[in-house]
Amino acid sequence: MKVGICYIFLSGGLKSDSVQKKVISQIKGLINSGVVCRGLFFTEDVNKETDLDENIKLIPYPITNRRFLNIIYQKRALLNYVLKYLLDNINKNELIYLRYPGCSYELFKFARKFKNRIISEHQAIEIAEIKSLKNEHPLALNINKLISYFLYQFWPIYNELIWSKPYSKMLFAKVAVTNEIAIYHKKHCKSVWVIPNGIDTANYKVRISPSLEDKIKIIFLKGTTGNAPWNGIDRLVNSIDNYHGKEKLELIICGNIIEGEVPVRNYINQTGYMNSEELDRLISTVHFGFSTLCLFRKNLNEAAVLKAREYFARGLPFAYGYTDPDLSTLEIAKKYCFKVENNDSILNLNLIINFIKEVYADPMHTIAMRKIAEEKLDWNVKMKKIKDHILHQFN
Repeated sequence: MKVGICYIFLSGGLKSDSVQKKVISQIKGLINSGVVCRGLFFTEDVNKETDLDENIKLIPYPITNRRFLNIIYQKRALLNYVLKYLLDNINKNELIYLRYPGCSYELFKFARKFKNRIISEHQAIEIAEIKSLKNEHPLALNINKLISYFLYQFWPIYNELIWSKPYSKMLFAKVAVTNEIAIYHKKHCKSVWVIPNGIDTANYKVRISPSLEDKIKIIFLKGTTGNAPWNGIDRLVNSIDNYHGKEKLELIICGNIIEGEVPVRNYINQTGYMNSEELDRLISTVHFGFSTLCLFRKNLNEAAVLKAREYFARGLPFAYGYTDPDLSTLEIAKKYCFKVENNDSILNLNLIINFIKEVYADPMHTIAMRKIAEEKLDWNVKMKKIKDHILHQFN
């Protein structure tokens, strides 16, 4: 049978951020696997329906301007509009793929209207993730802090507790990016598929590997724009502070850094945001990368982190501090990535430097890593699994 999917993305834009780029890559992967797929991206950036490309349409939605608690009213207005729009524009044989926006009555109502037609993608154990940001929105006897706590802690947790179970019972299936997340969501959903995050390998250039000298240049790619304590940049800095080996180390941090997130050190170079061409040039000057190091701060042990997949696509060996559902089962991949414990302990940089030297003994390591990305981590491979799950469920 021919599978049709309408991919709904609720925070689209004319300019693609990292999340939108991922969604576009997922749509491409579905199409390349033989699925008839179109994307409906709801956005504030346009005032009339606009084609982002041949498969994706940008759709404007009503803007609310409430003086208080506008975030809640805006989300309600958006979901109600999406429901109305789809009732007029969905094909009767299409499934709906939805990147989960957080639960609410309006989302439950949406799922009930399209019962057994929605595939809901989940990147987290939602309540645990919301709680992990409690230090940014503390409860305090201050009107601004009370509003912040209500909007970003109490209200989303309340809605998850009340509506996530009935929402889950309306679904065709859920997609969880790790086994750990899947176990959580299987409590209320009859069908949960584990599909770790992928990468559009073709979007990344294989780096030119620099020679190893007396200075080792390491890089940390920060994808989030806000505070992300689970990245563990502080752990990496503390480890370099405590390193007393013969090699000099330089740490390059790429991405938007908020005030106080990175300690001041003379070995740290912050580049800020870099476009793809700038990053291509930079990656060819560094020797090693770091992925997430403190995932325990989100009460998680397992993740499918994008930067790790980017490192593979570019051919850059790296260290990471969590269980990756792909890398844990790929023996060949373990030659190029160094796993550390998921805690706050000081990293043994002497061991990591020895690992770097072992990798660089193979001048073809960049090509080997790229091949792993193409064959095991690419979105074409990941989204074909979505198609296979759908066909199996129909049969």
